[in-house]
Parts: sequence; C-alpha cells; structure tokens
Amino acid sequence: MTVKSQLLRAQQPRVLVVGGGPVGLATAFMLEKLYNVPTRVVERQRSPTSHPQAHFINLRTMEVLYAAMPEFHDRLLAQAAPSVLWRDYIYCTGVGKAREIARVDQFGPCIPRDTVKQAMATGDSLRKSLAALSPTQFLHFPQNRFETLLDEFLAENNVRVERGVELEGLKLPMDSSATTQVTLRHMDTNALEQETYDYVVGADGAHSLVRQLCGIDMVGTRNLQSIANVHFTSKALSEAARENPAMLYFVFNKEVVGILIAHDFNQGEWVFQIPFFPPQESIPWDFSTAQCRDIVRHILPKNVKISDDDINILSAGQWRMGARVAKQYDAGNQRVFLVGDAAHQFPPAGGFGMNTGLQDAHNLVWKLAMAIQSNAENSTDADGINTEALLKSYGRERQLIAKINTQFSLSNVARTMKIPRALNVSHDNAQTLAKIINSAPMQLLPLRAQREIAQRVMRVGKMPLGLLDEAKDAGGAGSSLGNRMRSSVQEIVTRRKTLGMMFYHFDIGFSYDAASWATRAKKLMEDSALDKSVEFRTEVGDGDNIIYSPTFRVGERFPHFWCSSENEKVSTHDMIRLALQSGKSSNVQFVLVVGGRDAAKAIKSCLSSGSPAVAKHISLVVLRSSADGSASVDSTIEDVQKSLMFSSVFSWHVLEYDNNAWTSFMNNKAAALVRPDGHVGALWKTEELDDLSGATLTRSMQQAIQLS
Repeated sequence: MTVKSQLLRAQQPRVLVVGGGPVGLATAFMLEKLYNVPTRVVERQRSPTSHPQAHFINLRTMEVLYAAMPEFHDRLLAQAAPSVLWRDYIYCTGVGKAREIARVDQFGPCIPRDTVKQAMATGDSLRKSLAALSPTQFLHFPQNRFETLLDEFLAENNVRVERGVELEGLKLPMDSSATTQVTLRHMDTNALEQETYDYVVGADGAHSLVRQLCGIDMVGTRNLQSIANVHFTSKALSEAARENPAMLYFVFNKEVVGILIAHDFNQGEWVFQIPFFPPQESIPWDFSTAQCRDIVRHILPKNVKISDDDINILSAGQWRMGARVAKQYDAGNQRVFLVGDAAHQFPPAGGFGMNTGLQDAHNLVWKLAMAIQSNAENSTDADGINTEALLKSYGRERQLIAKINTQFSLSNVARTMKIPRALNVSHDNAQTLAKIINSAPMQLLPLRAQREIAQRVMRVGKMPLGLLDEAKDAGGAGSSLGNRMRSSVQEIVTRRKTLGMMFYHFDIGFSYDAASWATRAKKLMEDSALDKSVEFRTEVGDGDNIIYSPTFRVGERFPHFWCSSENEKVSTHDMIRLALQSGKSSNVQFVLVVGGRDAAKAIKSCLSSGSPAVAKHISLVVLRSSADGSASVDSTIEDVQKSLMFSSVFSWHVLEYDNNAWTSFMNNKAAALVRPDGHVGALWKTEELDDLSGATLTRSMQQAIQLS
C-alpha cells in the first residue's frame, strides 16, 4: 500500500454507526474524539426525539460521561433540576398534598435531604453526599433534552450526524478479515449509496434493521403490557405539584390509574403512562386531545380548575413493555455489532434501558479502536493482541449484563405491583381482563361491543379507589375500606417493599466476571436485599454484603477516591482520560496502578525484564501518600520515564482526608491493571510483584480484555 493510499484510508470512515439516538451519538463521539477513529453516523429521523422516554441517568453512566466526555457531563449537571424536586416517589389519588397517600424517599438515609430553599441558596448537596463513593452523581434528565444536548455537543466538536439517511441493506463478509458492504438511502432524493466499512454498529433501536438484516433473534417476552403515553405541558399542574414534588406519582383514583412522570417542573413538562388494552382500546378512540385533557384534570387537586389553554397535549401514543435480549451481540464475524435497544429491551422499572445502552457503547468503543490500531496496515510492531477474542468479549460481557438487568427489571415490576395488588387493581387483574376480552367467545362479538364490555369492567374495577379520598386521614367522612386500603399502601411504603430508584450493586457494583456476578445478582434480587438497595457504605468491603460497598476485584469498576496531581484535584476515574490526553497518539490505554510504598519494587521488576510488547497501550500511575518515601519514589519514577517503558507516567498524591479506599488497596493489594473502561483487569499482592515482568503485563492485558 502506498503512502497516499494509507493517508486516504486513514481519513475514510472506518466505522458506520446506524442510529443517532443517545447511544449512537455517544458511540460516535467516543470513537472519534477519544481514539481518533474516523466514524460516520446516519439517522433516518430529521431531528432528535421530542418525546422524553427515559429520564434517569444512573451513577455508572454519569461516571462514564465524567471519564469519557467531561465537558458534556458538566453541561448535564449545570442544566439538571435540583434533586430535592425528584428524590421521592409519591402514591396518591392525584397531585397535591391533600391527595397524597404515602411517599418514598428514594435517596434513603445515606443522603441528607435538602429543602428547596437550601438547594436554591447553596446548590444541590447530592454530589457532595456521594463524593466518597463517586466523582459525580446520578440525575433526573429527560431523554429528549439529553439527546438534543448531545446532538449539539457533537456538532460543536465536528462529529457530523447525517439525518434523513436510512439503512437499506447489509452484505455481511464471509470472515472476520473482510469489510462490510452497506447500502444507504438518502430520503430527500431516494438516491442509493453503497460503501464499505471495517465495522458497523447497530444503534437503531428496538426495531433495529441492523439486527433484522443480520438474522439475529430476540429472546424473551415481547409484550408484558401495553401502555398509553400522554405527553403534555401544564404549568398549572407544576404549580400544584410544587408543595409535594416527586419524580413519579403513582395515581389511583376511580377515573384514572397510571404513573405520572415529572420531566421538567419549570417548563411544566409531564408524561402520564396508563395501562392500555388494544384492540378494544385505541389511541384515536380513547386518547383524543379532549379526552387527554380530561385525564389531566382527573389528577389535579380537587380545588384547582384550569382551562384547555393550560393543558397542551403534545402527543399521545402507545408502546409495549417487553423483556428481551438479543441472542447474540454481533453478526458472527465480529464486524457488525448491536448496542442499546437494538440489543436489549427492559421494562422501565429501575431505569436500566438507556443506561445499559450507553455502557454498551463504552465497552465496545475501546475494543473497536484497539482492533483497528492492532490491524493497521502500517503497523510494524506486533503487540500480540488477539483481535478476534477482543471483539468477541464485547458480546460475552455486555449480554451477561443485559440478561441480569432484564431479570432485575422484572423483579422490580413485581415489587411495583404490590401496591396495585393491595388496591385490587393489579397487573394480574389487568392480564385476566385482557385474556377475557381476547378469548374466543368475546371475539365473536363486534369490536364495539368488546370495547363497551372492557370499559364497563374497568370502571367497576376502579370504583373502590374513590374511597381512598373518603378515608379519615384524607379528610373524608371515614370509609373503613378506604382507611384499610390507605393503611396497606402506607405499610408497604414504610417497609420499602415497593419499587426503588437506587440499586448501587446493579449500578456501580456489577462485574464482568460472569460466574461471580450471576451468583451475587441472584441473591441481590431477593426481597430482603432489595429492601436495602438504597443504602451504601464508603468503606471498602468484600462485595458480598447486601448493602453496597466498593471493592477491589477483577471485573468490577476500580473504586473512586480523590487524589492530587500538580495541585489539581483528580479522581481515580480520571486516569484513563488523562493517560489518553498525555499520550503521543490515540492508542487505547490501560493503566497500571501501583501503591507508593511498592512502586520501586514493581517498577524495578518491570524494568529488569525489558519493555512489554503492549507498552504503547499501558500508562503508569503511582499513587502515594505522605508516608511513602518521596526520594526513592521520585528516583524510581525518573528511571521509568527515561526507559520509555510506559506510554505515560503519573505520580499522584492520595488526599489524606479521604483515603479509606486507598488504605484498603494498600493493605490488601499492591498493583492493579485497569482497563480502558475503568474495570479492573488484574490485581497483584506485594509478594507477587517480583514476577511483574513485561511478559506478565502482556499476558495480564490479554486476559483483561476477555473477563467473561
């Protein structure tokens, strides 16, 4: 290959991302800006989504953004609502303090509660409360705003999204060494375009054409429940809700039953999710603009009257809640991959959908980049990377997480049903109704008759809910049944037996050690463990307690603690990003972390054995405290810098006031190899450092790329 052809090849897109939602956009940005991999993004929709859809960004996803996209991460934080507005779930007959039955503080006892006044005066304290656990915080941030913000961020960074371009066909290569031929259609002109790419990433959602063209099946339940979504704005509703703000309102009254999601109090943006029974019910018949406005009025405080002008119905649509995972995550040749909803669909209970997708992207991009770097035509140094094993590891690692998240989401659905069951409007009753109205005898009736029967049964089923407002503690006349129903709800909530928001084990405690995580996750899905899912400890533990604590174990994320680097406060979660920024190329970076008192021993052992074949992919971080001998450590660092053995070298001081994780690391381990996604790939004890040779590092890195 000539120099000119090499340059042209380097400038051409190597990866095609099909789909410009949050997961596709994040995939493209990380490939382009972290690893300098030319990437093309196509999206059939003309603009980002206007529907909120997902709205909870969990702690691990925020850590991914903190490490890989720090500027975007900071924008999210700056625009997010203060947590005092969304830390609760409320069970009620409608919005307003007078209609509240019970509330759950979803942050639990580990995070102090701000008042609205405190949050406005001194800022949200949530991040400060989590500072010993993570460098960031979780967020309530609607997907439509997230996607729009991310789309703008890519444009600012010259990552182009080609909208109005859709996939028409894929011609899969016969083996993993060939490229994939793709046919695209430009929707404005109907012109077809054919191009070849080294890799294709299907980020094209639940109805993924990439998945279909690859012949990949989904495994699981397609339709657990049909849901109608009413997306609307009403500032009057927001004003009424400010006296008892929450993220979710579980509404039970004789007119409507559903989940009201407060997406944006300031803009008055809401979504109401209502159980839905097609074909007897339909969006045109049952959710016209006028009908939707009536639904909104049924969830207002009884003394609040609002005009049609203050209920702006943006859309009404339906979706099916499913629980499915792709049978495989690539087309069998490690050239076409699935991420996000193309690979998995979960019930929304627990908020794992978009989060799992963004973490898919984080796992995949460094592996694609490393494969491209390893297979570069002009590469002269064999780094010993088995690219086939590297790329296969994506599916093995992420499919495991998706399967467990599916099971966990279903267990959350079961917990969600405890309160409806106590009120005799459970999912079981709804399923029974669906079976009856879709039974053979009922199907003999005209659809209009089926519809009337279904609506009559639902009206009768909801009638007792009217007694909830008649109970004494609701200011009513004193219905004994209403009292009992309210007491049942309050008991379930007090004992935290219903749906939670925070699941630290599943959020930041998951592992790519398949056997270990599958065993632990099963125990953590038990009711007794879920009752404690909101709690955490900052002290390092063994990971087997039902209350989460960080651990140093292969397969899990490397724990966060604060350090000082050149008078700047940094987290251990900054290591990978800083290693990439300091390098002379965009080579994928692993980080070898060594404790200060063992640094000399570890580094001398490496130096004596010669530079490892994978040296360009490994940076060194020496963590030290005031107890470590500065002179000997400084001398050792100078030696290793001269040797050019590592891609880059850092010396960080652990901040003394926040060193529990550091102390645990030093007492139990001496060195760790951290993968580009922040997960631990290998660990060494002090007595094992004599064997920490260049060959050992190469072998450890090869093992770290395929933990499952």
